[in-house]
Amino acid sequence: MGIGLLALCTGYAGLVLGRASYAEVQALDLIFPFYNEAIREFSAAEFRQVQQVLTGAGLLFSLVFGLAIASSRSRHEFRLLGAEIKTLWQQLTDSLISLTRRQRLWAGLVLGVLTMVRVFFSFDNPEYDDAVSYEVFVSKGLLATAAYYPIPNNHVLSNAISVLFYQLSPQFWWTMRVPVLLTCTGVTVFLFAGLVRLAGFRAALAATALFSCLQLSLYHAGVGRGYWLMIGFAGMVFFSTLALAAKTGSHRAAWAALAVAGVLGCYTVPPFVYVLATAFSWLGILIIRRRDWPKLGLAVLVGVVIGAGTVALYAPLLFVSGPGHLLGNGYVASLTPARFWAGIAEYIWHNEGFLAGQRTLGPLLVTIPVLALVGRLWYLSGKHRLPVAVERRLWQLGMPALWFMGFPYALIVVQRVFPPERVLLYKGFFFFILVGLVLDWLLTHSAEATRRRLRPLLALAITVFVAYETYSVVRVNPVARASNGAYHAGLQWLAGQPSGPVLIPEPTHNLFFRFYAHSEMPERQWQIDSKQRGATRYRYVVAFPNKRGYFQPLFGFPPAFQNQEVEIYQVPPNLPLNIKPWFH
Repeated sequence: MGIGLLALCTGYAGLVLGRASYAEVQALDLIFPFYNEAIREFSAAEFRQVQQVLTGAGLLFSLVFGLAIASSRSRHEFRLLGAEIKTLWQQLTDSLISLTRRQRLWAGLVLGVLTMVRVFFSFDNPEYDDAVSYEVFVSKGLLATAAYYPIPNNHVLSNAISVLFYQLSPQFWWTMRVPVLLTCTGVTVFLFAGLVRLAGFRAALAATALFSCLQLSLYHAGVGRGYWLMIGFAGMVFFSTLALAAKTGSHRAAWAALAVAGVLGCYTVPPFVYVLATAFSWLGILIIRRRDWPKLGLAVLVGVVIGAGTVALYAPLLFVSGPGHLLGNGYVASLTPARFWAGIAEYIWHNEGFLAGQRTLGPLLVTIPVLALVGRLWYLSGKHRLPVAVERRLWQLGMPALWFMGFPYALIVVQRVFPPERVLLYKGFFFFILVGLVLDWLLTHSAEATRRRLRPLLALAITVFVAYETYSVVRVNPVARASNGAYHAGLQWLAGQPSGPVLIPEPTHNLFFRFYAHSEMPERQWQIDSKQRGATRYRYVVAFPNKRGYFQPLFGFPPAFQNQEVEIYQVPPNLPLNIKPWFH
C-alpha cells in the first residue's frame, strides 16, 4: 500500500514538472512580482535533472508496486484490505440507513438549512484570499498551483482541484467556491455518519451541526480555501486513530486511511502536521503501554510513508520556489521567548473562545462549562455511577477528542508561534464532540423534571448560538465588500475607456484589477504592469487616494477617476513618466 501511494505521489510530481519547459518555470516570477519573493535560481540542466529524477522515481515505485502485487501473499493482503474498506464503508452507510424516519427528517432538515446558508455565503462573501488564489495560482494552471509559492496563500490541493473546475469554466464562483461547497457538504455527512456509529444520533447531530454553524466554519464553507478539506482529512485521521486504538478490527483499512489522509492533508495545508502529531502521539502512548512492538514498528513505517509522500507531492514547489517559502514564512517564524510567554494565555483564551463561538466570552460561557461537565462525567465514571454505554463513549470517544483538542498546544509551545484561528478550526470539531456527549447525557439520563426544564433552555441557547454565528459572518463582510466594490468600479471604468497599458504598482490594486479583468472579461487583452517597463507609454496609472500606500504619484492634474480606494490618472501621450521618486 505504501509503495503504491508513493508511486502516485512521485508520478504526480513528475507530471507537474515533466509537462513544463524551463522558460515556463522561469516565467512564474512574472505572476507575482512583489516583495522580492522570486523563485530559486537554477539552470536548465538542473531543471532537466529534476524532471528525470521525478519521472524515474514514479516509474521505479510503480514497477516495485507491480512486482509486489504479483506475489500471492501481496494479493491476499490487498484482498483483505479491500474487504476491510468495504466493511468500513458498509458501517458508515448502515449508520445512516439505520436511522429512524424522524431522525432522518431531522438530519435532512439540518443539512438542508446548512446547505442553503452555505450557498448564500458562497455568493455573499466578498472575494478576498480566494481572489488571490484564483489570480496567482488557479488561473495560471497546474504548474503555478503546484510549484509556485510566493506568499503563504496557496492551499495547494484545494487550488489543484479548482484548476480542474477552471477547465470547464473560468467563472470565479464556479472555479473557487463550488468545489468548497461540495467538499464541506461531503465532509459534514462523513463526520455525522462516523459519529452516529460511535456516539448515537443525538450526540452526532449536535456535534456536527453546532461545529458547522461556527462563524469560521460558515465563512470557510463559502470561500475558495482549503480549510474544509483539512477538516475532512482530520476527521479521517481521528476515526482511523480510534479504529487503531481498538485491539481488534479493520486495522489494515485504518492504517491505509491514516496514510492517505496524512499525505493529502499535508498537501492541503502544512499545519496538518498538528493533526498527525496528535494522532501518532495518542497511538504511540497506547501502543507502548500495551508493549505491542510490531504495531509500533508499523506506526513508524506509516509515518515515514506519510513524510515521503508529502515531500514527493511538494517536490515541484520545493525545487522551484525553495523550502524557505514553504517553511520559513512569517506564520511559522518563532517568537522570542519573552513575547511568546507573555501572550500564550491570551492566545489560548481567544482561540478556544473563537472555536466555541465567541472570541472573548466563549471560554467563559461555553468552553469551561462543557469541560466542567465532562469532568463531572469522569467523576461519575470513577464512582461507577454512569450507564455502561455512556461510560464507553466517554473513554473511547471523549478522551481521544479531548487529546485532539489539547495536544496541538504542546506543539505550539515547542514552536513558539501563534497560528491564526482558522488554522486550528479543525480542533473545534473535537470540542463539539464533547458538547454532543454532554448534551446527550443531560437529555437522556437526567431526571425527568430536569429534562423538562433543560429542553427549552437548550433550544433557546442553540438558537441564540446559531443566530450569533450567522450574524458574525454577515457582520464582517461589508468592509471587504466596499473595498472590493471600489476596485471593481475602477476596473469597470477602465473597461469603458480606450484600451492602453495600465501601470498599477500597489500589490492589492494590481491583484484585484487583474482578478476582475481575468474572471469577468477573459476575452479582452489587458496589459497591467506592476512596474515601469522600458519605453512603454502608459495610458493609465492607478494608486490609492490621499497619498496612501507606498506608491504616491505626483501628477500636475487631477485623477480621471476616483473613489474611496482608487485613483486612476489618464496620462497624456507626450508626458514623460518617471515613477521612481514616487515610491515611499
